[in-house]
Amino acid sequence: MSSQTAITLCHGVQVRNEKFGLLFYSYRGPRLYFVPTKDLLQDSYFDGSQSASSMIDSICRRDQKMPRLWVEKQVGNLLGLLKDKELISEQSVC
Repeated sequence: MSSQTAITLCHGVQVRNEKFGLLFYSYRGPRLYFVPTKDLLQDSYFDGSQSASSMIDSICRRDQKMPRLWVEKQVGNLLGLLKDKELISEQSVC
């Protein structure tokens, strides 16, 4: 994911925070996706205003005990998985 793009939910997808992490609901199907992120990612990260790098920055500021490289790897893997499942997309930041 590029640092010049914002992350947003695909059309027909909703997300909410749960105790285990995030729950994505896609109307195409319908399908539920349980993503065990615990508190790493928040549903608010997918409102189209943040890039992957700003998500990582926010997580590192929130929990300074997490090594940045670990956060980058985890967020990159999770965003890749969500993109492959067509739950999120990237929007150009103008």
